Amino acid sequence: MKKVIVLTGPTAVGKTDLSLKIAKHLRTEIINADASQFRKGLDIGTAKIKPEEADVPHHLLDFLDTEAEFSIRDYQILARKKISELHGRGLIPLLVGGSGLYINAALGDYRLDAPGRNLEFEKQYLALRNQELHALLAAHDPDAARKIHPNNRRRVLRALEVALSGEKISDNLTGSRLLYDALIICLVTDRKTLYGRINSRVSIMIDNGWLDEVRGLLAKGVDLKKVKDIGYRELAEYIEEGGDLDAVLEDIRKKTRNYAKRQLTWFKNKMDCVFVEMDYRNPEMTEKKIKELLADFLRRD
Repeated sequence: MKKVIVLTGPTAVGKTDLSLKIAKHLRTEIINADASQFRKGLDIGTAKIKPEEADVPHHLLDFLDTEAEFSIRDYQILARKKISELHGRGLIPLLVGGSGLYINAALGDYRLDAPGRNLEFEKQYLALRNQELHALLAAHDPDAARKIHPNNRRRVLRALEVALSGEKISDNLTGSRLLYDALIICLVTDRKTLYGRINSRVSIMIDNGWLDEVRGLLAKGVDLKKVKDIGYRELAEYIEEGGDLDAVLEDIRKKTRNYAKRQLTWFKNKMDCVFVEMDYRNPEMTEKKIKELLADFLRRD
């Protein structure tokens, strides 16, 4: 099988800087695997790399309109196409991002060829709260219900639709067989350090103009209630309705910490990762460990 390298880890752990160094070391290009960074206009709040800092070619980054429909299946198709293109040019693709399901879909034997979103079906369940809808899914496809968070309403609805058709979407969510020879490096640190980085990053984003970015999106008529990326909806409500900004930012920090916790659970339970502890005091040591892993991986047949 052809080789692919993945650099993943929870939000705010420090993937971006290391990914640039690794890409240069490998003389390769980066395929974005962070779902929050697909969309144009969502820059500061998603910690998207700035064009002037991206001195390595990036693919599937900042390429979608803000409100465009885009599924995991769409990503699977595009990511595999990019992987094939890079292989064809003699490069080893480097996937970088923290969206574990998207990484698994790109690399594994996930069957995601079901029909697209059915809005008419969804309308039938508008009166149900997320927990009620999730309980209904659990009655028809318990495995899918265990794998899909109740607040991910769109995926719950899709799984329920498939279940009511007589099939089970959980049968398509295994992805256990990899289609590539993959080295998946997951960056980690202790919880206190990670949460501290998350808390600080939210403040830095505000200092860098996140509120102005949200105001600009609202001025363009973007419905930020439809944007799932943490912080945009919350800041839009603050701008439109007022309130206590400090409380809003603390809510964003809390949601981001919870997201990081879910990411780590996924990496540990759903991916065959090599975990590398971040050394923030001596970052060159982290880089050295990764380069040693890469050397061993590239030597093996």
